[in-house]
Amino acid sequence: MDIFLDYLWTWIVLTFVMGAGGYTWYVNDQRKRSLVLAVLLPFLTLALGLTLYYGVDTDRKSITRSLEALIAAVEDDDVESVCKFISSRADDVQNLARTSMGAVSVSRAKYHNLKIEVNDAASPPIAHVRFSVHFYWKTKSTIQGFAVDQAIPQSVRFEIEMVKSKEQPWLLTKCLYFPLRGY
Repeated sequence: MDIFLDYLWTWIVLTFVMGAGGYTWYVNDQRKRSLVLAVLLPFLTLALGLTLYYGVDTDRKSITRSLEALIAAVEDDDVESVCKFISSRADDVQNLARTSMGAVSVSRAKYHNLKIEVNDAASPPIAHVRFSVHFYWKTKSTIQGFAVDQAIPQSVRFEIEMVKSKEQPWLLTKCLYFPLRGY
């Protein structure tokens, strides 16, 4: 069912299928009475798809919005905003965020290869999220004689766990990261 609510391309493909089916039906109709249905069928399919895609909020869309807002807060170098996306019980993740953001600044970040698995049976629901981030960073101050003035590109693979909460839709509870070779 998620394929119909989370992916717009599904509805675009269905619209083309309905259009081809309606055209075939119209061409093979001896009395040519099916023109209205042949024209309306793809439009109704697309309207239904757009309504479901934009009208229904799913966990995947909510998690994606949280990640995008989190990345925007990291790019803005706003530690307090970043910590709002982290559960108050996850002290180690908050310390990691404060320490890392105190040492470096990220100028641009973009995630890709997003994979989300939501466990609705858990109370509260838990999501395991895996993705890669490509970003540019530089140091804020000299760290043990090391300072970088130019932004350095780097890619990191993240595996995070998020929990659904009442305050905010999804909060980070665990974070593992693995630097990737190359970029």
